[in-house]
Amino acid sequence: MNYYFIDYENVHADGFIGIENLGENDTICVMYTEQSKAFSLELVEKIARQRVKLESYKAGTGAKNSLDFQLASYLGYMIAKSEGTGDRFYIVSRDTGFNHLVDFWAARGASVTRIANFMGDEKDPKAAPPVEEPQPKEKAKTKSKVSDSNKATKEELLQYLTEEEYSDRILEIFNSFKTKVAINNGLSKEFRDSQKSSAIYKKLKTLLKEKQKS
Repeated sequence: MNYYFIDYENVHADGFIGIENLGENDTICVMYTEQSKAFSLELVEKIARQRVKLESYKAGTGAKNSLDFQLASYLGYMIAKSEGTGDRFYIVSRDTGFNHLVDFWAARGASVTRIANFMGDEKDPKAAPPVEEPQPKEKAKTKSKVSDSNKATKEELLQYLTEEEYSDRILEIFNSFKTKVAINNGLSKEFRDSQKSSAIYKKLKTLLKEKQKS
């Protein structure tokens, strides 16, 4: 199971970019305040289509960073409750202060990642994009695809997986998505077994990092 803790006061609707990558094995926990409680009907419909489990919690007012404290507390509770299950946790926020919370849990063996949206971006989606030189039309058409240099072979996957664990479907998932979150969710949907998908994902993380650097 994947748990997403949404700092809605920080990301608003932009935090839900890429929600189509989620499925019924995912749980969204929206943390909001009186100042950031409005949801558009379009966003509600997108969440419903993905069949994800949705929880919402209103943070109290009158104290600075009350939402952050509530999010951190609930995250810790769910990590303890899910111990040994292979569940993964994501903080959806552009607030880099949460990186210290991520490091705290990483040192204790929990899988916690901060992202700005469901595409797995860690940067502000509203930030101005870097200036790039004009590209030929042929290259622009393939921009959203995984480049050949980032694709893996069966032999490469077998350096991390056993023959029993490997399948052509795992190779297809690895080569079909560009972000760690998308690959993670692809494995979860394929196996419907959070422990199995988590074990395979952890083994492939090193290869994924190498491919993303290339």
